[in-house]
Amino acid sequence: MDWLTICADGQSEPCIPAIQAAYLIGLVLVAALFALIARRSRDLSTATLALIPVAIAINLAVGSIVVALRLPIYLDSIGTILVGALAGPWAGALTGLLSNLLWSFLPIPGGSGPVAAFFAPVAAVIGLMAGFWAWQGVFRIRADDGRIGGFLAVATGIGAALLALIVVQATIGYGFSDGDTDSQDRFVVVTAVIVAIGIVSGLVSGRTIYRLDGRPGDARRYLVVAATVAAAALVFAGIRLLFGPTGYFFTIDGSDPDGDGPLGPLFGGADLSGLAIADPVGLWLALGGAVVVGALAFAWARRGDNARFFPVWVAGITTALVAVAIAVPIAAGVFGGITGGGTDPVVAILRALGLDVIQAVLVQSLLSDPLDKVISFSVVFVILGALPVTVRTMYSRGETTVPD
Repeated sequence: MDWLTICADGQSEPCIPAIQAAYLIGLVLVAALFALIARRSRDLSTATLALIPVAIAINLAVGSIVVALRLPIYLDSIGTILVGALAGPWAGALTGLLSNLLWSFLPIPGGSGPVAAFFAPVAAVIGLMAGFWAWQGVFRIRADDGRIGGFLAVATGIGAALLALIVVQATIGYGFSDGDTDSQDRFVVVTAVIVAIGIVSGLVSGRTIYRLDGRPGDARRYLVVAATVAAAALVFAGIRLLFGPTGYFFTIDGSDPDGDGPLGPLFGGADLSGLAIADPVGLWLALGGAVVVGALAFAWARRGDNARFFPVWVAGITTALVAVAIAVPIAAGVFGGITGGGTDPVVAILRALGLDVIQAVLVQSLLSDPLDKVISFSVVFVILGALPVTVRTMYSRGETTVPD
């Protein structure tokens, strides 16, 4: 609890500056505001009040295990998404905010420090997004529903924006330098262009090829293909994140025998760098794994309503992108990219490759967050499917999780 001390003149640790203390007090006030809004919207029923502590416990238990294992993902928002789906966005936001605030005070991995508290706004936004996507029907939509076209259009827009980002990075570079006004202005303009490309691509595709009302057969076929491509892409990203030449295992090289570095006591003295596969072999193995998983996903998605996972994945990816936009300035500006989690070694490697702090944190976030949120939303989808309808409808927004 020493970190809660206000820094005196010339003191840097263990303490926090007065402005950061005011920020934390503001978060507490925001939590009270969320509780009031949720109460007035009748989302804080007795059932919801009983669910929130369970959801917080899930967040902290799974999240602290992931931190202890130094995995390059988070998995600390499963409970938040569950509450957002069942009890609405404000209850979800309140759950996320309280989870991170409480985490900062507990003597568990990732806790006993200000890091989790500073990312509380990110956790709150995840809860808001979960409630929004539940309202949009991601947890109940059928595979042959014409509304599938909307999710396909969103996915197309994201893919177009990602392709534009890759092209920009490979040609003129994407980033800016501190104190360089021209590079900062260029960064803003390029970002706006990338976002515009994504929005236009989504709108055009949604109004043309994805107008699927009255075409249930086409909706199912498109959804099966989309689920196949998404599964292959996620597997490719996961393999590269873990086994790539600068991936997660590359950072576990035995250089910290005392275990007091970013990898912690569990992996600090281990040398697993041999699991990192150099290119081009690593790239071909990742592509091969993606193709194999894609083929399996295609066969799986064609059975029953399994392809219904795709809208859930779209919800996870869009939530991740919003979370990245909020988290990157916090991680880079407040903590210099080092937050004590399993993503720190990835950021360190990217910095060593010549990226500045913001670029390194952005690349790491774009690798880790979509995979993390896809897993989290999928887990919640499975949990909701296992709950009896009578249990789900105990909550104010539970009907949004019952299949049509």
